[in-house]
Amino acid sequence: METIENTFSDNQGNHLMVALDFYDNEYKHQILQIPEELNNFEIVDINIGKVFVDKPIHYSVFFNMCSWLEMQFNANDNAIFTYICSIEELETNHDDFEPQMYRWTLFDKLFQRSSFRLNINTQDIIVGPTGFQSFGRAFYRDKHTPIIHIVASYLKEKQQL
Repeated sequence: METIENTFSDNQGNHLMVALDFYDNEYKHQILQIPEELNNFEIVDINIGKVFVDKPIHYSVFFNMCSWLEMQFNANDNAIFTYICSIEELETNHDDFEPQMYRWTLFDKLFQRSSFRLNINTQDIIVGPTGFQSFGRAFYRDKHTPIIHIVASYLKEKQQL
């Protein structure tokens, strides 16, 4: 599995670590069961982590991260990007949001800026009853439509684990 990593700092002592994990062809064919003729499509997991969980991060860091993700999506024309929100605790000023819903909403708002420019389609995957939901999303282009149902099914299974 190939990985591309980047770190984003708010210059106040906290950092976001972002990794893009590319699945290899064997995994795509054997585990995901993507037909060999469509094996040239890349499937990429977006992993985001904070270095210091208890410290807040300035919003500009998220904008920088999304700009970088947009650049990576643009540079990897054959890639489907996937993301599953973490359910780990999160300090925010919005107590009425579950941590994963807060992350989902923030990620959604930031990525909406890019979707019109890059012609990004999305497939949402929401698992579980209200209050106990897990949120995932796949970002893809029109040409990926023949396999997006396979990727969505995989994300759903991954969330249920």
